[in-house]
Formats: sequence, C-alpha cells, structure tokens
Amino acid sequence: MRILVAHPIRIVRIALTKLADSVDGCHVVNSFASIDSTVQYLEGSEEAIDLILIDSSIASPGSITRLVGATLAKVIVLSNDENSLSIDGWVKEGVRGVLGPTADEQHFEKALLKVCEGEYWLNRDVTSRILSGIGHAQEQSAEQALIGLLTAKEKLVVKALVNGEGQTLRATAQQLNISENTVRNHLTSIYSKLGIANRLELFVFAQRFMAD
Repeated sequence: MRILVAHPIRIVRIALTKLADSVDGCHVVNSFASIDSTVQYLEGSEEAIDLILIDSSIASPGSITRLVGATLAKVIVLSNDENSLSIDGWVKEGVRGVLGPTADEQHFEKALLKVCEGEYWLNRDVTSRILSGIGHAQEQSAEQALIGLLTAKEKLVVKALVNGEGQTLRATAQQLNISENTVRNHLTSIYSKLGIANRLELFVFAQRFMAD
C-alpha cells in the first residue's frame, strides 16, 4: 500500500510516516505540508498511490474536492473533532475515513487497512447523519442519485467531453487546465460511479440525464 502524508508540521509528518510504515504492507512514498503541493505531485506523477492521509487544518473549502479529483487513492482526514459537521461535507467530497484525537495505533492500522479495502472509517454519529441525509434524498431518480455521486470537477470533465463531441483527452485536459493523467483518473472514477464502460455510454447518459 503506497501512501502520501499531508500535514503542515514537519515533525508530525515524520511521526505519521514512521507510524504508517510500521503497518504491514504499507509504505509512505512522500509527504507534503499542504494539499496544494500534494495535488501538484499527483498531477505530475505517474506513480500509483493507494491512500492519502491529510490533516483537517489544511482542508480549505474545495481543496479536498481537488485532491480527490487528482487521484484514485482513498483519503483519510486527521481531525481534532471526529463529530464535526465538516466531516459530512468531506465525505460527500470523497473522503473515506476520519481519525479523531482518541485514535490509537491499533485504530490507525485498522483505519488504513479498512479504507484501502474500500470501506469507510467513520464514527456512529457521522454515519447516522449521512445515512439520514441519504434517506431524505431517496425521492430522486436513480440516475440523479448517481449524478449526485460525481464531484464538481468530475461534472466539469463530463461537460467538457460531451460538448467537445469526440475531442481528445489531451484537448480536454488543456481546456480544464489539468493534466491528461488527471482526466484519465476522473474518467475511471466517473465510469465506476455511473456504472458505464466507455465514452459513448457516457455521452448517451449525459445527453439524457445531464442536459442542464
């Protein structure tokens, strides 16, 4: 499991790196002081990353969306308040887990492994709030529910590809001012969320359900 660490304090980055490296099968390949520098690294690298640990203090509005949009890696946030309402927004942006101030080494290890296996690591209060929100949204159509899973950046990619009618991924990347590799990552995520297999199916889906 290849991991990135993002925390503003260098000594904490060192400690998190040592802790993550102590988990069987895990290796921290790099660490950064901000989400911006983490995103820049991801967009400029072909290296496959499985998990990213970030501190909530550097999670400014929209930054997690940018981070999730730049990679297929799972994201765990380290937060001083594991019941914060901000967590609901982070999860909607794509965060898979939150580790609070009471987490010990055992919880840390379990969170890393569970999140990388595709599960969520959230406490009961947060899970209850999110499930309640899902319940209120059940009246919407199945297609609209799928569209709701897309991040803002993924929707921009869909719009650019559909409006471009067959333009290359490179042209789409230039239009959105992101790397071609990032566009590919977005497409992989979009296909998975919408349950489609290729750009033709994406075009048909978007024309039918995302015309606005």
